[in-house]
Parts: sequence; structure tokens; C-alpha cells
Amino acid sequence: MRVVLGGVRGSSPRTHPDFMQFGGATSCVLVEEQGTCAVLDAGTGLRAFAGELGVLRSTPPLLLFTHYHLDHVIGLPSFAPLYDPGWSAVLAAPDREGVSVETAVERLTAAPFWPVTFRARIRFERLPDECPEPPCRHGALEVRWCAVRHRNGCHAYRLDAAEAGGASMALVTDLEWTASSALEQAALLYLLRHPRPVDLLLIEGYDAAAHPDAFGHSAWRETLGLARAAGARRVVVTHHAPEDTDRSLTRREAEVQNVFPGARFGRDGMIFSWRGASESPEPV
Repeated sequence: MRVVLGGVRGSSPRTHPDFMQFGGATSCVLVEEQGTCAVLDAGTGLRAFAGELGVLRSTPPLLLFTHYHLDHVIGLPSFAPLYDPGWSAVLAAPDREGVSVETAVERLTAAPFWPVTFRARIRFERLPDECPEPPCRHGALEVRWCAVRHRNGCHAYRLDAAEAGGASMALVTDLEWTASSALEQAALLYLLRHPRPVDLLLIEGYDAAAHPDAFGHSAWRETLGLARAAGARRVVVTHHAPEDTDRSLTRREAEVQNVFPGARFGRDGMIFSWRGASESPEPV
């Protein structure tokens, strides 16, 4: 499995030099397994994948959305492959507060907010509210998900290589962990633990001292405690606050590693590649 972080910033992008070491693009993750590509979220980091995703494949790319807040979808309207009539993709998500993925994308690209129409062959897929068992299959990937607590609805996703003993990854962002019910917490822990503890967990983690009013999000001590309880093999903190400079993130990464050895902070362009249970997901 190959996982590439296209964007690791939350809420809004940054372009100032003080933010370049960790990156200023908003949420987007590429997952590739034996020629099958999936993308989690479509923030401004999506543009980094235009060349790779624009290649025609026997299995079209799958775009999954954790939710529809603008920082997670704003890269979609200007994504070049969507204007290629020979290109195809599947855009999928469960309904959130009665809004389907098709309706959300139509609203995002409707006048007066966007002036042109997609020309690619897009198939919208409404995922069930509850992840089925066996899980959904897309090419060489198995797709699992569960709802997490966040305003306007949000989902965490887990992708596993379909072959036995294959690699696995999960993205958990915009999570209100302490406000979650016992059932919501149990569902997320189950997602991260089954069919076995996830190899690579990308999870948000704000600095509670610097952002005491980070509405709709969780502090790193909460989310990394969750990661430890889930038994995740590698943890990467993502969705950095737009105010967090390279200096503040470097300082906090060192603080986090004192408490959770092996944890890393995500950076735009960071790549992980591994084969499954026999290997550890190390950055390359």
C-alpha cells in the first residue's frame, strides 16, 4: 500500500513561508493498492494528484468525503481531470443530515459559485449509513467507515488491501471525541481495531493550550490516547490549525513524541509505503 499526504492543513490553506515545512494545503490523502487509487477528501491538496489520477485506469479512482466543510472539498471544482471527457471517477459517501454526495457536489459547483461544468464521467455512489459486512470493495481495496461526532455530520474511513494480511490505513479528522457518545466512541474503536489493528492512522490533534476553543475538534492527547487504545501501528497527526507555523508544529511534534514515541506530524507530500503485517508503515 502507498499513502501520500496531499494536504495536512485544516480550516483554510496557507501560502506564507512560515508554513512551508509542514505545508499549507488542506485535507487530501491518496491511497494506492495494486493499481487501485482512492482519495480521501478533496481539499486544496487534491491538485497535487492531478497527474497521477488523470491516467486512465481499468478501475476508476474512488473519491471519498469525510464531510463537506469547505476546507475538505474546495479543491474539487478546479481539479483538472474532472474536465476531461475521457476520464471517469466514483464519488462516494454516506448521506449527512439528508444531503447526498451528489447534492453536495452540485451545490458546491452551482452558479454563482463556479462557472463551468464537469465533463468527466462521474458516478455518484450513496454509501449505506452503516458499513456492511463484508465491507464494500473497490478494485484491490476494501472500504469501511463509521460516523463520528462533528457539526453537519462526518465519517471516518478505513481502507484495507483486499488480500489477506494486506496493509491498512484510516483517516479520522474533525472529531469531537469528548462530546461523542459511548456508542460513537465504541464504533470508532471497532473501525480501527477490526479486522485487525490499523497499520497507519492519520488523525487530527490540536494543541489544547494554543487553541482552547477549537470548536468541532480534538486535542492531541485525546486522539493519540484513542490511537493507543486502538493499537494503531503508526500514528500521524494531521489537520493542523491554520495558525500553526512550522516553528510551533516542530516544537509540538517533539512534545508529542515524548509522550507517544513514534508519532509523527503530517507534512504535505509525505509518503508511506509498506506491504502489510510483515512491514511497518515508515515514511519514504
